Amino acid sequence: MTDDSTDAPRDSREVRHATGNAGRATAVRAPSAVRRLADRLAGLVGLASDGESPRAEPGLAASTEIGGDHGSAAPATDAQRPLPPGASVSPSVPGAGVQSSPPVGGRRGVDFEVVSTRRGLGTPGALLFLVVLGVIAWMAGSRGYRWVSEQLDPPGDPTGEIVLTLPPGSSTASISDLLGDHGVVPSSRAYEWYVRFKGGPAFQAGEYTFQSNSSVWETLAVLEAGPSRVAQAAQQSLTIPEGLTVAQMAALLDEVEGLSFSGRDFGEAIRERPVLSLVAPVPRVLPDGVIEPAEGQLFADTYFFDSQTSAEQLVALMVDRLDAVLTDLGYDDAPRRVGLTPYEALIVASMIEREAQRPEDRAKVARVIYNRLARGWSLGLDATVVYVVGESELTAELLAVNSPYNTRVLVGLPPTPIATPGRASLEAALNPEDGPWMYFVLTSPDGTLSFSETDEEFQRDKAVCQELGLCG
Repeated sequence: MTDDSTDAPRDSREVRHATGNAGRATAVRAPSAVRRLADRLAGLVGLASDGESPRAEPGLAASTEIGGDHGSAAPATDAQRPLPPGASVSPSVPGAGVQSSPPVGGRRGVDFEVVSTRRGLGTPGALLFLVVLGVIAWMAGSRGYRWVSEQLDPPGDPTGEIVLTLPPGSSTASISDLLGDHGVVPSSRAYEWYVRFKGGPAFQAGEYTFQSNSSVWETLAVLEAGPSRVAQAAQQSLTIPEGLTVAQMAALLDEVEGLSFSGRDFGEAIRERPVLSLVAPVPRVLPDGVIEPAEGQLFADTYFFDSQTSAEQLVALMVDRLDAVLTDLGYDDAPRRVGLTPYEALIVASMIEREAQRPEDRAKVARVIYNRLARGWSLGLDATVVYVVGESELTAELLAVNSPYNTRVLVGLPPTPIATPGRASLEAALNPEDGPWMYFVLTSPDGTLSFSETDEEFQRDKAVCQELGLCG
């Protein structure tokens, strides 16, 4: 398709510029569309209109000739003499018998070669353009904000009741689709992302009574209140213990009878999603030696299944539960509180989970980790080596394993979590106890850890550990 504006016929009329006593004139063809645009601009900035008496414009000499040959000017030639921006066209000898010519389009002072004069024709137009542009940007921003607000809280009051049954194993995505398909919320995606970023309640499967045209927060209030009738489908529970790896979870699922999927299906469902939790970097380039990219991103909890639950649904539910807990604990504020990204704080929580057996030791273990990071020391944690070699009894050879997880050799955090942290460890990673400790070691069969500031103190505690046969 051809743009009509590019094929318009050219006007045969000519605009001539007299150059005074030089005896030379330049003829330039001016398209009619351009002349009409110039006429409008001239009207906007207040130039003389049709029928007004000829008058010199500031910056344009009164004797400038536009549109014809007068006085002693020679016939027009094809040669052009361009004028510098802002220059005025005037005869070499002022007032030497040069008569004023009729203006182009009935207006005086519009010269397509002299586009800048002392009056500043561009300034009002530029200001007007900026004002119009600002108004358009404001209107677009206001409209966008209003649109987003209406997706979360639609105009008008909630209307008729809608009874929906949320089945066991439902994820945030499946619930949002169900609510959107039945008109409970105006946008299923808006509901899903609001819950993912703000956090939502842990709900019980069953029957809920919603109202159509509800806001996101009104819908969440219904979920928090619980079902009016608990789902009666046959269910079985599964508890994922804290501190397990993804591989250990898959092995555990193989031992559960009545599931519609296997541990291998569970592993494949994880690998189909390159990034699980909202705190995981996107995209993330992992170094060589990473064992499981999804490690630590599935929350340890008790889950309920029925015969129709799939591996994908379980993975989605475990990830949703983790994101809800992280949001509730304030992991978005991790950079300010502990100087790490939310994902790095998750890595710290996984190490706390594997190192601390007693709840009162978790925040102290977190402090040792942060103190060592601050001083540029290696963390020296046996748990990260155990994660790589799969052996709890560590020999000198195993402790020297070449791996990005070997915190006895390398400085800094391992590339991924090493286990699934529970809520207590997640909280400890974000709230380390104040203290100068740089070391800890197991000194009691009940799991008690002893913390020390100096190497001398640590060696004394380590001797106790060795005497009890708790460490090598």
